[in-house]
Amino acid sequence: MTVQVRVPVLGDLHGMPFLDDEFAGRRLLAIIAAARHGAAQRQGLAGGVSRQQAEAWLAPARAYLVNAGPTPMPAQPLRSARKQQVTDVLAGLAAGMPSWAPLLRLPVRYARLHPSGGAISASSRDWPQHVLLADDAFASDAELREQLVHELAHQWLYLIEDIWPLDRPGSARLALPSGTNGRAPAEVLGAAHVAAALIRMYAAVGGPGASSRISTLTAYGKGCLDVAQAASPDLTDAGIMIAQRLKEAL
Repeated sequence: MTVQVRVPVLGDLHGMPFLDDEFAGRRLLAIIAAARHGAAQRQGLAGGVSRQQAEAWLAPARAYLVNAGPTPMPAQPLRSARKQQVTDVLAGLAAGMPSWAPLLRLPVRYARLHPSGGAISASSRDWPQHVLLADDAFASDAELREQLVHELAHQWLYLIEDIWPLDRPGSARLALPSGTNGRAPAEVLGAAHVAAALIRMYAAVGGPGASSRISTLTAYGKGCLDVAQAASPDLTDAGIMIAQRLKEAL
């Protein structure tokens, strides 16, 4: 008797991270763990890790081992005081937005971005489950909170992309509304996703300048979607689905 294995589809996730409280984050992590275990076996990296222990591939060090890209990581260790600040800010955000708590607990290595090159924070698909924070990210808890949500939104979307690519190979390079050039359509959708996530955060937690920040982020997110729409032939079916969900959110 032939046993048919059902291939996961994007709809199995029930929405997007940080936008939909029904988002099935644990299901995505299970899919990612199984995919990484298979990739590690093909690369001869699985060692003594059995399929039943595939969850081990959710650790940042193992994720980097099996999925690292060619871009060097400009990172240094974070001082213990700054690690504690990250922990405290994430705990405060989880308390204020309980539906986000599982997303904020994604296994991530937080490191110092150095040299910063003028950036406040950074992440990349080449550095899976690594978030780099420049010194300026620690200027205040409010600044750190925004940077953490920004980068964690990227990290969760990277996980989705690992299973369901959002753009086609050889797709056109685009300019973000900020003027940053050379971005793939998936990166433009990622920028819109960050904007939508931060809008939801500011709507929930408020604070000085929240209304102005929401207005700025809304304009930016819609601008990103306009750029993505112009490049829609380069989007996959998954990319089109995500663009539609972002349009609803923004």
